[in-house]
Amino acid sequence: MPDETPTTFFLPAERLDQTSIERISREIARSPSAVTLSLMPLAILIINDTRQIVYANARFLSLANLTDENDVIGLRIGEALGCEHADDNAGGCGTTRFCQYCGAAQAVVKSLEGDRGTQECSISRTTSTTLEALNLQVWAVPMVIEGHKLVINSILDIAHEKALRGFERIFFHDIINAVTGIKGIHDIMAFDLPVDYTAELDLLRRAIDDIQDIVETQRDFLAVETKEYRNSFSWIETREVLTYLAAYCQAFNPGGKRRLVVAPETVARTFSSDARIIQRIMVNMIKNALEASAPGECVTIGCDAPNGTIVFWVHNPGALPEETQMRIFEKGYSTKGEGRGFGTYSMRLFARQCLGADVRFTSACSAGTRFELVVPV
Repeated sequence: MPDETPTTFFLPAERLDQTSIERISREIARSPSAVTLSLMPLAILIINDTRQIVYANARFLSLANLTDENDVIGLRIGEALGCEHADDNAGGCGTTRFCQYCGAAQAVVKSLEGDRGTQECSISRTTSTTLEALNLQVWAVPMVIEGHKLVINSILDIAHEKALRGFERIFFHDIINAVTGIKGIHDIMAFDLPVDYTAELDLLRRAIDDIQDIVETQRDFLAVETKEYRNSFSWIETREVLTYLAAYCQAFNPGGKRRLVVAPETVARTFSSDARIIQRIMVNMIKNALEASAPGECVTIGCDAPNGTIVFWVHNPGALPEETQMRIFEKGYSTKGEGRGFGTYSMRLFARQCLGADVRFTSACSAGTRFELVVPV
């Protein structure tokens, strides 16, 4: 008798008969866990070892534009969701050339082998009038119920998140290009205008540089939060960095009402690290210290080198209120009003994620407030 099993380009095409599928489905429906799964806000489905659906909650049915669980029992994930490639091969979902690169299929395979799997999955599905793209995050975990080898899948629609990340990349790319263009116009003007305009041109250039720094800081912040930031290491000399920062941060000290000085006892050390991230953190510390200081007070910056570390620090005379000390590193917490509160959170985020470092502080009425960036070397 000839082999009637459909050909496959990836996973086995064999299926369990519908009667057996429905029997497993009824066993799951009688399980106490079925009630819990039905209440989950994520799309949940359970498949057997031939990748056929034996359970689907209401959230998954909504994702599949269906209302009756019986409409998906026995199908495979791509078939239930309307993947445009599900019918490309007689064996169905999992057997086509495209399925080799499907995140959902890869997560399921890993789980059928006994491991947990997590993958992103992009599915294009068609109706009679539209083409729709699904961007999904799929978690697959192996389990056994009544002797049946199964995989429980939880699925999150991440289309909005993916679109937002795409828009962010376009925005940052375009605005940085625009700022670069403005810099070019400034340089042309600097050649053509009389020397009487030097001060104004210098002010304009500083404003352009500040805009670029704000945009790049926000871009770096988002990249670090999503773990997409790529470090760029170089040799750094501690006193040189602090001298530069003291001059640069005068822009945040209008009229020079507060003094900003480098501590004379600052140690001179050369070490390898990400200079841009160190400067991001230190600028934030210095700005906060200047804002917290009264006219006439002094903000001091410096560096120590104890026990195999480089410790950059910023000191101002004032003390932080108790609530602020308890909550200062919370994302979104701010004493400066709505829409603020990422500064100190971002300092610690940059330090830990990019440098393997940390940010800490002490604050007391008798000693003032001192923030430290502790970098291992």
